[in-house]
Amino acid sequence: MSNPPVIHLDERRTNPAPATSKPEAKSATADRQTKIIGLCVQYCQLLAAMDAGFEADPTGNCDFASAGNHLRRAMRILPKLVGLSPHMVPGAGPLSADELRAKAAVAQALYGFRSGEELQPGESLFLKFFAAEIADYFKAQAFAAMGLPRAAITA
Repeated sequence: MSNPPVIHLDERRTNPAPATSKPEAKSATADRQTKIIGLCVQYCQLLAAMDAGFEADPTGNCDFASAGNHLRRAMRILPKLVGLSPHMVPGAGPLSADELRAKAAVAQALYGFRSGEELQPGESLFLKFFAAEIADYFKAQAFAAMGLPRAAITA
């Protein structure tokens, strides 16, 4: 049996590992964009997983497809998206084109639009905020085209 390797602590202390730089802090806008797009992707993925489960369930009465709670998990995402809206965060700028594209995918995929069902209250609230965010985006684009400052947008 061989002896374990000897670690010379004094040698390690004299040659410390090089310091790593801290990652740059994300701006509030970049952080918001990451959260919004990520939540939109999750919502669409959950509904797609639910659809795949219903297609694969051979029972016809959804014994197996309803086991994943995909719809309930998806519905919990909508209030989070509303909470990240610039209308809920004082002084926040309008959404970016990428954020609006992601939210548009959610609006198209809303569960309440399937088979003539009525929208749930959370879905209706999401759509109201989404419509306002689209209007804000176009207002910001118009002001930018006129060369007006961002402060004029919120006035």
